[in-house]
Amino acid sequence: MKFLTKVCFIVVVLFASTTVFAAWVYVPMSINAQKGDIVLSTSPGFIMDLLAILGCYWSHSGMAVDNGYNIRHNTMYVSQIPIEYNYIWFIKTTPKRLDPTRLSNGLPGILTEDIDTAYNTTLNFHAAGGAILKPTAANEALYRQYLISAADVFNYLKAYYRVNAYVNMYQLDYANYYITGRGNHCSGTCWYANYFAGKTMAVATIPPALVTQCANSLYTSVKNMVRDEAGGFGAFIIDIEGLFGTGADEKIANQIVNTFGFDRSADTSSYWRNYINQVTATANAPDHLLLSSYTNPSGYNAGVQTISTSYYGQVEPLVITDGYYIEVP
Repeated sequence: MKFLTKVCFIVVVLFASTTVFAAWVYVPMSINAQKGDIVLSTSPGFIMDLLAILGCYWSHSGMAVDNGYNIRHNTMYVSQIPIEYNYIWFIKTTPKRLDPTRLSNGLPGILTEDIDTAYNTTLNFHAAGGAILKPTAANEALYRQYLISAADVFNYLKAYYRVNAYVNMYQLDYANYYITGRGNHCSGTCWYANYFAGKTMAVATIPPALVTQCANSLYTSVKNMVRDEAGGFGAFIIDIEGLFGTGADEKIANQIVNTFGFDRSADTSSYWRNYINQVTATANAPDHLLLSSYTNPSGYNAGVQTISTSYYGQVEPLVITDGYYIEVP
């Protein structure tokens, strides 16, 4: 009986010790990506409308910089670009143009976001239609070391978001500080992360006819967006402006397309209409990072990569795992 009492006492002590000294550790929200994989996302908006002309399905991309907990990517918050206004006497009226320097050198540029922030707060990435671009199972062991190097490069890089990179992607330096007039867009930065790590991926060539279609789509989308943001009275003022010249909606739309095609970020004229049909773009959208043999959900083979130009041979649907707690002694 005494022996049984001692055993019970020991069990109680052990249980109490475990309860006192055990800790609960939070495992953050994650995605099914390993370090160096590319994360693909869709989202409605003028960029998606523009890229759809090229047969693309995804509109944004970034890179996993660890095993599924954080994404590093390059983006610009258009809503945060300072607006220059017209004035009647001392009364601010309609937008005159966007700040040219900030339009050409977009912020925040390259940044890292955890999965919860990227998908639930900033909404820079969207779960619906999301995918992971990674090596095939057969090449995983061989290629992962190179993708880890690419992710380390991405972690190092710091640069602006450049609207003009959609036409000329070759404008990113190996630097961890901002350089005015230098930077890239989302998929261009993924390309450069691989390039600076030693892998030169293929680059798409977009003929003038398609570039012109993209420019017209961008112009229409931005013009409508400005009118929507202005509201009923603002749109009325814009229409009045249009009777005596060019309305604010047209000026800002021109400004963005001039930046897109020629990096003329201060120009609100229709300059682009006279020259855009002469422009051949050399740049990658997110879909262009895929193998040319891959048919995307829109039914197009928009990819330009081959097995010799890319470590990425497999597209896997995005899977998000919610954060959870585990008990550790």
